Order: sequence, then structure tokens, then C-alpha cells
Amino acid sequence: MPFFTTNDSVKINFHDYGNQTAQALVLIGGYSASEVTWFAQIDAFVAAGYRVITYDHRSHGDSQQVDYGMTLHRLAMDLHELMAELELSQPILLGHSMGAATIMAYEELFTDEKLSAVITEDQAPTFLKDESWLNGQAGRTLAELETFIEDFPKTRLTQKTLSDDVKRALGRGMKFFDFKRHRALLQNVILQDWRAQLQQEKVPHLFFAGGKSPIFPVVQSQAARDLQKNPQSEIQVFADCGHILHLEETQKFNHSVIEFLKKLKKD
Repeated sequence: MPFFTTNDSVKINFHDYGNQTAQALVLIGGYSASEVTWFAQIDAFVAAGYRVITYDHRSHGDSQQVDYGMTLHRLAMDLHELMAELELSQPILLGHSMGAATIMAYEELFTDEKLSAVITEDQAPTFLKDESWLNGQAGRTLAELETFIEDFPKTRLTQKTLSDDVKRALGRGMKFFDFKRHRALLQNVILQDWRAQLQQEKVPHLFFAGGKSPIFPVVQSQAARDLQKNPQSEIQVFADCGHILHLEETQKFNHSVIEFLKKLKKD
């Protein structure tokens, strides 16, 4: 099992698939998830010609359990160091939920200058309800977010029934996550606001949204796309999915990612 060690001495578990000289595609998981959640994407993306990297955030999966550095910007630094460790040139970043927020934090720290494209899955730029965001008709108040944090470990994130293959893979590979111990990380994530960062983003960005997501209504992803100025950027809504599109409709998700990246190569 390969690891690299961050500059604050945390061992990060990662895996590297495909041709080492191919365009790199880094898959970044959400809060509480381990890299196994990407099992249904790896072969498809490698077959499409990409070098695929998966990894576990600190205190997730097989990475080292620690009680420090549990903030979104430290996770972004871990991503930056992983990219440097593997000497990735102009990678594509694909992040689900907190993984998407990690990309935004990475861009805030390092800009998108060294990226080719960004793909984010069911993550709005802000959790907070505010009159300046969709006229205050979306998001949650601080009091509602406290309840959201409390309820999150028992929230059903998917709407479609997962296939038997997906259930077996998750059953074999998912690792225990200590929600109580790492509650502060979720608190840190939900207090971020990436609206201004999206307006600065220059690379093409594919926004995925679940039509039945229990976390974000589709209108928030649509508004996020409107903030991003690159004409090659897109939004795709999976109408019957919840929060984890890449597990609920694996083939459709993989096809959508590959087709989006093909269009970028043609332009």
C-alpha cells in the first residue's frame, strides 16, 4: 500500500493507475468517505486513456488518523503535496462533495494555473442562507446547519438503489470513520463560501448535481455554474440521483466525465 508523508508528518494513502505518462485525473472523496468509493470509475477512466489517482484524506480510509490539520485548507495542502509527490503536470481534478470543496480551497491557495479542468459533484459554493444568494431561497441558517451536522451521520445520501456490485465493493473496502472525533472538519467545511473563487476560476468546470440530493437543491449548482465564466463549462443534472451520483449511476457518470473531457481536447 503506497503512502506519502505530508510536510506536517501525516501518512496519506494513495493509489496510482494507468499509464504514468498519460493525462492525470485525480479523484477526491467526500467527508467520511474512503478511496474505495471510486472503484467503479478507475477502470473506465484508465481505459479512456487517463492516469487515475485516488487517495484518502487525512483521518479517512487508510490514511493516518490525526487530530490536527482537520480543516479544508489543510486538505487542499495535502492535495497540493500529493500532486507534487507524483510530479503531476496540468492534472484534472474531480471532487465529490467535500472533495469538490477541497478543489475550491486548493484554487484559493494556489489558483487554477496548474490545472487542466475541474469536475465537481453535488457541492454548492455555500451552505448558508443569505439574501445575496438566490434571494435567500436556498441554503440553511446557522441554527439549521447545527442540526444538519448532528444528523449527517444518519442521513441517507443516495436516492437510487445501489447495484449489488457497488454494495459488495463498499462492504469490502469502506473504513470506519469517527464522526464525533472529526465533527470539527464538517463544521469547517460548511462555513466556507466559494462564490468569489468561482468567479476567478479560468479552467473549464463540469458541475454535477443530483436532482434528489438531500444536501443541495439543483438550483444551487445551476447558480454556481453561472458564476463561472469559462464558456466550456457545463452543468449536468442526474434527475433521479441523490448526493453520490458516481455510485448511483456509475456508467452514466463515467460516460459524462469522459465525453466532457473529449470535448475539451477537441476545442
